[in-house]
Amino acid sequence: MKNIFDAICAKGLPAKDIKNANKVNLLALMWAGSLVLTTYLLKLTPVPATWLIATLFILHSSIGILMTLAFKRFLTQLDEMERKIQLDALALAVGVTIVGFSSYSVLDIANILPDLKASYLIVTLAITYMVGIISGRVRYG
Repeated sequence: MKNIFDAICAKGLPAKDIKNANKVNLLALMWAGSLVLTTYLLKLTPVPATWLIATLFILHSSIGILMTLAFKRFLTQLDEMERKIQLDALALAVGVTIVGFSSYSVLDIANILPDLKASYLIVTLAITYMVGIISGRVRYG
């Protein structure tokens, strides 16, 4: 159990890596918050103005781009072992998401399951990525 807690807390990573990870995490939180805010404001307004849609789109997209660039920087500055853990977790997350949602879409087309929602995709990707990081750090740490 201690190994899992240490993996979650990124114990043993250099300060530079933790600082970069914190930037990515902060931007990810801001990005998720901008999605919630955008969704709320657009649902609140019966017929949203074009300027509001454009502003919210640009805000959300800009934060997403900054988050992506921060994540790329984070990955490039990691040591080899942590980079392997991160890339293995990304591969797992992408694979599970693609296979899971292609299978889900078959059942969706057959009207067995409700329509696919983008939020399911994002949550599946994020949770699988977190599980991949934790299991990699436990395995290699």
